[in-house]
Formats: sequence, C-alpha cells, structure tokens
Amino acid sequence: MKNVLMIGWELPPFNSGGLGVASYYLASHLSKKVNLIFTLPKKLPIKNCPFKILFADNEIKIIEGYRKYKGILVNGFLEEVLTYGIRLLQKIKELNLKIDIIHAHDWLGGVAGIYLKEKLNKPFIIHVHATEIERTGNNPNPIIFKLEKDCFEKADLIITVSELTKNIVTEFYNIPKNKIISLPNGIDFEIPHNKIPQFILELKKQGYKIVLFVGRLVLQKGPDYFVRTLKYVSEFIPKIKYVIVGSGDMLPEIIKIAYYDNVLDKIIFAGFLRDEELWGVYNYSDLLVAPSVFDPFGLVPLEAVKFNLPVIISKTTGVGYYLNHCLKVDFWDVKMMANYIIGVLKYLPLKNELIFNSSKELYKFDWEERANRLVEIYSKL
Repeated sequence: MKNVLMIGWELPPFNSGGLGVASYYLASHLSKKVNLIFTLPKKLPIKNCPFKILFADNEIKIIEGYRKYKGILVNGFLEEVLTYGIRLLQKIKELNLKIDIIHAHDWLGGVAGIYLKEKLNKPFIIHVHATEIERTGNNPNPIIFKLEKDCFEKADLIITVSELTKNIVTEFYNIPKNKIISLPNGIDFEIPHNKIPQFILELKKQGYKIVLFVGRLVLQKGPDYFVRTLKYVSEFIPKIKYVIVGSGDMLPEIIKIAYYDNVLDKIIFAGFLRDEELWGVYNYSDLLVAPSVFDPFGLVPLEAVKFNLPVIISKTTGVGYYLNHCLKVDFWDVKMMANYIIGVLKYLPLKNELIFNSSKELYKFDWEERANRLVEIYSKL
C-alpha cells in the first residue's frame, strides 16, 4: 500500500471555496485505499475527520534564500506558501514518516511539493483545481503565474479537474499534453439535512420564481452577467427574485448594475451561506445559473442537480465537458441567457426534462471512482 503525502491548503468548514470541498472528499475516499496523510499549513480545530491530518504549524527562521524566491520578494501570505515545504520537512523528520508519493493541490501546496521532491527524491504530482489564467480572466498576477509554471514544469505528473483546464495548462504554460491527466471532480450523492431560510419560505408563499446564483462575487464567476439578465427576464416574469449567495469584491459593482437597470428590488443578496442554510436555498429554488467567465470545473451546478434543479451554465464552465443535460450559453450573451431563464421558468416540460435527464448523469461524478483512478496513477509512478 502506497504512503501518500497529500499537501492541501484548506478543508471544510475553514474553506473559501471548492478547493477545500474537493480535497476533503478525495482524501476521504482515497484514505481507504492508501496510507494517506493530509497536510495543512496551520493548525485548525477540524473535528471528526476520516483521514489523518498533519499540521505544519511549527515556527521556523526564514531562510534567506526563501526571502527572495527567484526574484520574488516574500512576505505575509507568500511567506506562508513558500515556507510550507520547509515546515513540512521538519515534521516529516520528527515523526519519521515514510513517503512514497507527494500529491499537492494547486500552487498553494505545489511549491511545498517541489521542495519536498528535491529533498526526499520522491515523485511529485500537482493537482490543478484552477490556474491563475482562469481565476483572473487571463490577467494573471505575474508572481503567482511564475510559481504555477514552476510547479507544472517540475511535477512528474499534472492532474487537472477538466479538459478545459488541461488545455489552458498546455496553451498558456507550455506544458506537453502527455504530462497531463484530466480527472473531473465528484459529488457527494447523499442529500444533506437542510434548513429553509425564512426569506425563501416567504417568497414561495407569495408565488415568486427564484433564480439562484451561488459563488464568490468575483470576475471569474460572472455575477455581473447574471444580474444583467434580470431586466429582460422580469419583462416576461414579473414575479421573480434573483437570490445571490456569496460574497466578494464585485458586490458594489453588481449593486450599481442592478440600480441602473432598475431591478434592485428584485434581488436578494443572501451573503455567504454554509451547510444547512445553503442546502435549504437549493431545495426551494426554481433554477440555478452559473455564468462563469472561466471555471475549471464547477461543483455548484452538480450540487444544484443533486437537489433537482435545472441548470444553465456558461460554455467556459469545465463541468460542461461531462454534464450534457443542461443549457449552455456564452457568458457574455446576456440576452440568450435571459431567453433560457425565461424558457425554463415558463415551460414546465422543459424544466422537468432537464431535471430528469441531468439527475441520471450524476453517476459520472463518483468520488469512489476518482479515488480508484488515483490508485492506478500512483501505481504507475
């Protein structure tokens, strides 16, 4: 049985997005098949975790060579990233851990992966959940881009969460395709306990149609395009509410768009919701729209399908390579997106057909199968 060191950055409930969720379910299923230790850069009060966690919470004196990483001035957040490997190596030596494979998530863990590969002479996999190109709409932070490229070049194997991301790693980072395997994320099939927020119950009592957006309010997720559809949709469906679940730096811009389009009263900004309340919003909505400018995968559409919601996604959402029974639109085509929203809400046969067929596709996204694939990959390294 392989000894795998999985270098992570976050886990629920201390996560900011899908990286922590995907890491958790992948590690949970994989830990039954290999000797897995999952690492985090600092100690967190995580309870009832089904796999072992190693916290790199030891303090170190910053080595001068790491103060400038290939010309990058290190401080604060970057210091934590760039010293992650040094701290992990200390822990590994203290505990006398045996390691066969290093498997790091994104560049946040990848830099530590490079360091440990060099010190331990073990094969290194980087698992790419999102690139800087996708996160910024091809306006990358040059420091992060440089670190990502370094990770990709020095990894023995790259795993991407979609064909979309695989193509980006090849095109923008000049990495040969034969070094990359695409392995889409999975979904937890269990329907969790949910609590219906009071505002959703009131809207349903009054007969409103609820169109849902779930995600960070950042350029990558396209919330501005979503809001721009509302003035067209409300002409045909006056009793409508857009519920936006999430937070981010685009909130003021979105409010401004809604104000000038005279639809601010038709939007509820629910803020960041987690667990029971989030599932409750899914459960009582009529439709989910995910208009991402770039989304390497996209767990939110699968969560919606699990709760029997029809889904509209952009053509630049990675899950669309695998999920066929949803409506797909260019993120910038606001009028077409509005037409799709109107069609799903007005024509019940269309809505039911999307729900019925997409729910049958969920079997494609089995975490257990993903873990089995990884075991096969490990055996070949």
